[in-house]
Amino acid sequence: MSRMSKPGIVVAAASALVALAGCGDRLTVPNFQNPTTSSILSDPLAAIPLLATGVLRDDRAQMTGYVSGVGILGRESYNYTPTEGRNTSGFLTSDVKNSTSFGGTALWTGPWFTIRDAFNTLQLIDAASSALVSDQQKSAMRGLLHTETALSLLYLLNTRDSLGIPVEVYEDPTKLAPFVSRDSAFNYIVALLDQANTELGKGGTAFPFTLHAGFNALTASGVPATVPTYAKFNRALAARVNAYRASRGVAGCGAALSPACYQTVLTDLQASFIDANGSLTLGAYNVYSAAANDAANTISNAATTAIVAHAKADSGVMKRADGTPDLRFSSKVIKLSAPKSGPTSIQAVPTNWDYSIYADRSSPIPIIRNEELILLRAEAEYFTGDKTGALNDINLIRTKSGGLAARGAFTSDADFIDELLYNRRLSLLFEGHRWIDMRRFNRLNQLTIDVPSHIVVSHLPVTQNECLSRANADASLKGPGC
Repeated sequence: MSRMSKPGIVVAAASALVALAGCGDRLTVPNFQNPTTSSILSDPLAAIPLLATGVLRDDRAQMTGYVSGVGILGRESYNYTPTEGRNTSGFLTSDVKNSTSFGGTALWTGPWFTIRDAFNTLQLIDAASSALVSDQQKSAMRGLLHTETALSLLYLLNTRDSLGIPVEVYEDPTKLAPFVSRDSAFNYIVALLDQANTELGKGGTAFPFTLHAGFNALTASGVPATVPTYAKFNRALAARVNAYRASRGVAGCGAALSPACYQTVLTDLQASFIDANGSLTLGAYNVYSAAANDAANTISNAATTAIVAHAKADSGVMKRADGTPDLRFSSKVIKLSAPKSGPTSIQAVPTNWDYSIYADRSSPIPIIRNEELILLRAEAEYFTGDKTGALNDINLIRTKSGGLAARGAFTSDADFIDELLYNRRLSLLFEGHRWIDMRRFNRLNQLTIDVPSHIVVSHLPVTQNECLSRANADASLKGPGC
């Protein structure tokens, strides 16, 4: 798979590896910045966890661009870089259909780093002696790496949708993997998550390394995540993927909005970290830092003034009993002192709004939270016939998160979807969901067209580089649209 092609054993986070290696009791530390297969396999219990940490670092690196990119596509945000109009035009005009444009080439390469590094690490785990790394430890790490691979594949599929994506990885990094259909990719991802869950179930209690602090929020106590705790994160992701499948009518899952896959969502949620009585912020996050040689949150207010909220961020926001806006809006969106716009070379729409969600360079970005899980449960309950349960969960989010009054029974499927999408819009604001949600419920035509030259797209193209890498390949390996 060409976009995954990275020769040899890849260490994604060299500085992190050195720092972590230095914390051990060993007097002789291998050079993990320039590792070889033999050097890693001579001390796998020290090396492999560091490589797994590098995979998590890869995931963190792609998150800011993903949230910003799909935020623009879903009319949540703009990127008004003063000297780079393509950050706007590349996503909002017909240029987004161009496989060489900023938008057309966006959100493709990053996830393949995670996938390739996870594949390389899995190979080393398989090759490691069981005398040095126990079968239980191997199973725990396999479960983590397969989960992270599935998550990265989901990010790719979210952006290419009907075009499909490659899903297979080969030991030979120059070997091309075929694109598979959207439905096949969804089914592959959920199967990989299920496989990972089985592996985690055989992985004992503790990983052979400590997960970063972003996973501590999976529990109210905030302690480092264990293997069983991480398995709950895996099931939360499975619930999300199965809800996507259920709403779209993916092959093998039943017709769109039918109960079959939605019942699977409920089963996944039962094994996740969902907690109707717990904090809505429970979950897993990518963490950032303002420290030297660490990764900052580059979409935070402290890092950039160019990324702002959409001009119509306040549109349709409900009012509380006292006439003030939905708490989710007032706590996440701020009014600018003066309108912000993009370069004069593009048709930019001035906005009076910005986000306060990511204030600092160290602000974490959610991967998945309890609030999303409760809304996923409401969705699954409704479409499996439990409309009372769905109403209870919707009202839990309306009152607890939005400060709104509870609402009455749903009058139709359309009424429920309207309510669901409103709550997902504000509960998951600028976390990477709006465009995907509007697409899966066939509501893309409701996204605003700010000026006549703007368009709304359902997917990004296969990038030109990917097409060129397949130009001389067999027809079965060509990229869709190339």
